[in-house]
Amino acid sequence: MSSIFFSGLAQSKISLIELDLVTSLSNSNSYSMIESGTKHCNKYFNSNKSVSSDSTKYENSFFCKFSKKRNRFYIYMLSQHNVKGMSIKNLCKNLISGREEIYDHLDNSLLFQDKNYLKGFFIENIFNDSIVSFTNNIQQDQLVINNEINKYILKKRSDFSLDNEKNNSLIEKEILKLKRIYKKTIDKETSDLDRLTKAELNKITRYKVFINDINNFKSYSCTWSPGKGIKPYVKLERFSEFENI
Repeated sequence: MSSIFFSGLAQSKISLIELDLVTSLSNSNSYSMIESGTKHCNKYFNSNKSVSSDSTKYENSFFCKFSKKRNRFYIYMLSQHNVKGMSIKNLCKNLISGREEIYDHLDNSLLFQDKNYLKGFFIENIFNDSIVSFTNNIQQDQLVINNEINKYILKKRSDFSLDNEKNNSLIEKEILKLKRIYKKTIDKETSDLDRLTKAELNKITRYKVFINDINNFKSYSCTWSPGKGIKPYVKLERFSEFENI
């Protein structure tokens, strides 16, 4: 779909769900923004879990979940235990301060930054279900392109036939896709779809940490919004409320 169309949408209020629908209707081969964003967000935090030298110590981490019911994208941590002598609010502030990538997103002056764990939503930059990164080193980037094409061929091998001309045409189309991503990345271009996606994510993303107060048999949640500062909104909460969103 043309950039003129997305430029027009920038003047109206459109939710991420609606934007996802528009992109899927405009291109049947397009990735779902919500599915891709959620998948790559969980992949990011799963691969960045803290490693403990004590094999008996549980290392908590964040998970990602989109709620169509609430139109919210949650990045949350479960089962964090309360610390005796520390308020829930201060405990949550300490926890989130230790995650620099999230902490920066709470600072209004840093909202312009791209967050690696949200890159899956920017489907124009995804190839073969992977977020492709380039370095502006021609030789190294060419190796990246070759490697991505080889992975594509391996993954899609069942789609190829005995017709080599047809096969080569299919591969050439994928190479062109990669080169468009490469040019966009190296030239630091931001499309209208990228701008719409980023603006909407800043509106609907919520960071949550659930705190178990075992002594008092209570559970709390701390919630933050992008650009709204480190002070969390603290709520006495049932886990079932969150599981049913």
